[in-house]
Amino acid sequence: MLPASSPRASVAGPFEPVVARAVLSRAGGIGLALLAASCMRGEVEKKVAFDGKDHAAWIAKGTATIEGEGFLRRPNGSLARCSGGIVYLVPATAYFREWVEVYRSGARIANARDLNEGHAKAIRKTQCDMLGRFLFPELPGGKWIIVTRVTFDGPGWNDDSTLVTEIETKQGEIAKAILSNPNRI
Repeated sequence: MLPASSPRASVAGPFEPVVARAVLSRAGGIGLALLAASCMRGEVEKKVAFDGKDHAAWIAKGTATIEGEGFLRRPNGSLARCSGGIVYLVPATAYFREWVEVYRSGARIANARDLNEGHAKAIRKTQCDMLGRFLFPELPGGKWIIVTRVTFDGPGWNDDSTLVTEIETKQGEIAKAILSNPNRI
């Protein structure tokens, strides 16, 4: 499990929803891994603008922690985990909630790459360990959105799902998050 401070997990990164595997490989940093290629409904303009002042509280360090796990329960009962996958943590503000809802609808944000520079500091990311667990330490208290992807390609079952949930942190406490089948978008 990589802590958010490790060299392979950065505190700031792009927030580029992925609409196809080809885009994922070209984008470099994949941002919120929101795969909507199968039901793409076109592009929509973002209605809520990013305001750095509104997000400043989420950028600061704190004493809260999120411990979590990402997996899908397969039809045979075994688990497909987010092992090695990136987990994104963004403030649960109107700006980022709109982003998630657009992708949940099957559309995508127009000029998403251009928007990344403004909000990159508000995004934290880490990586799932081999068991699908992840950790976000040194967080301020507040409400957050967690996003990851679980991909499985094997005999009898194939899936590539984006999982999303909201969680609240409190200073000095550990919040636990499970992203699983009910969290698919």
